[in-house]
Amino acid sequence: MSEIFGAGVYDSERVEKANSYRDRGIERSRRKYPPTVTAGAPGTAIIGGYVEEKERDSDLQGRKKYETYSNMLANVSIVAAGVRYFLNLVAKPGWKFEPPENGGPQGEQYAEMLAEMTTDMMTPWRRVVRRAAMYRFYGFSIQEWTAKRREDGSLGLLDIAPRPQQTIEKWDVDATGALLGVLQRSPQDYSEIYLPRQKLIYVVDDSLNDSPEGLGLFRHVAESCRRLKRYEQLEGYGFESDLRGIPLARAPLAELDRAVQNGDMSEAQKAAILQPLKTFMESHIRNPKLGLLLDSMTYETQDEAQRPSNAKQWDMELLKASSSTQAEIARTVDRLNREIARVLGVEQLLLGDNGVGSFAMAKEKSHNFALIIDSTLHELAEAFAADYVTRIFELNGWDMKLRPTVKTDKLQYRSVEEVTTSLEQMARAGAVLAPDDPAIFEVRDLMGLTRPIEITSDMDAALGTDDPMDTELTESQPTSTDTDEQD
Repeated sequence: MSEIFGAGVYDSERVEKANSYRDRGIERSRRKYPPTVTAGAPGTAIIGGYVEEKERDSDLQGRKKYETYSNMLANVSIVAAGVRYFLNLVAKPGWKFEPPENGGPQGEQYAEMLAEMTTDMMTPWRRVVRRAAMYRFYGFSIQEWTAKRREDGSLGLLDIAPRPQQTIEKWDVDATGALLGVLQRSPQDYSEIYLPRQKLIYVVDDSLNDSPEGLGLFRHVAESCRRLKRYEQLEGYGFESDLRGIPLARAPLAELDRAVQNGDMSEAQKAAILQPLKTFMESHIRNPKLGLLLDSMTYETQDEAQRPSNAKQWDMELLKASSSTQAEIARTVDRLNREIARVLGVEQLLLGDNGVGSFAMAKEKSHNFALIIDSTLHELAEAFAADYVTRIFELNGWDMKLRPTVKTDKLQYRSVEEVTTSLEQMARAGAVLAPDDPAIFEVRDLMGLTRPIEITSDMDAALGTDDPMDTELTESQPTSTDTDEQD
């Protein structure tokens, strides 16, 4: 018995047998896993520690891509300006460690100790934050911490040092894709150094893939930067090869040669006559002393009338051209700069350069950029909580339930005028501020003014403010009891 399937004829028994094998294979693959076991596999293949990349551009493969990114950062102005602008703002907010609600005095003590450790390292904390924030551009960032014994006997941090992306050669991951460590190629002696995960501050942008190298913003602007450099090169070639502005001199050389041959002048006299023209052409850059005086004689016809023509025997002018492609290249360069700035999120840096833009637009774009900064700080806080706070607690054997929460201040621009206007409106509505209200101190801080000294009773005694005149005046004022007796 047979059945027709497509263009071929298959035996039904063979089809049933094949289906049986298939069903048994699927049945074997339907293994039941407990909820605590990971069943799937990561999408990025890592063979022998090397990440298998699908990138076809040779300049963006392996460690070569980090050289390309570093070259972009150093030589493309909009990339350099955007990255530095971002990093300066990332390092601006303060960091704090808040103890758990039920931590008690011990939890507050641990939080204070962790805050002290950030100020007691070889590398300032803000520089550590800047380096960690580079994960948004390169795709990941790695720093290695080193512990030290503190004076109180606890273990703190000696330093958090960067491990550049281009030195990370291999990745050690488990079957689920979790990072166990990295293998660094030392630039000093080219030896391999294994860095375990427990010693690393590791931040990765794995939003678009699950590679341990992540995918940063530099990859998105690499092609635009390449085209930008090419168009700027063409712009330079066009400027160098543009003949406009090059001096063009005319002189009756044949007449001068004839005069030399007839003995009317010598070669030295001929050279002296032509020297002003040659000097002008060799140093034609404009300056206040540059000028040229020429003979106004024109050529004459060879007939008996010898009528003069419009062509002068001596002349000097600059070459001119009717059209050029420099304007189109300039517009392309501007467009590419905006594309790169848009990807990096710093398009507000270009507002106003072409006369287009408004304060509202600049304010909105700056607000959106501040949200990006806050999002980055939130991710860094999570990374420092796992790789810094947890490690310190493990080293010292502290109770993990007392770990503080890592938080940062929000990045926001506060105008003194806006704050004072809001406080004024609140006062008119009935919420009048007391003289010692903390809001007044905040406003003074925004204005750069010193805070007023809080006068206490102890300070009154120390400053000798117990004036006898004040005492007599106080005693002379009737109290409520005296008033009652008079009544």
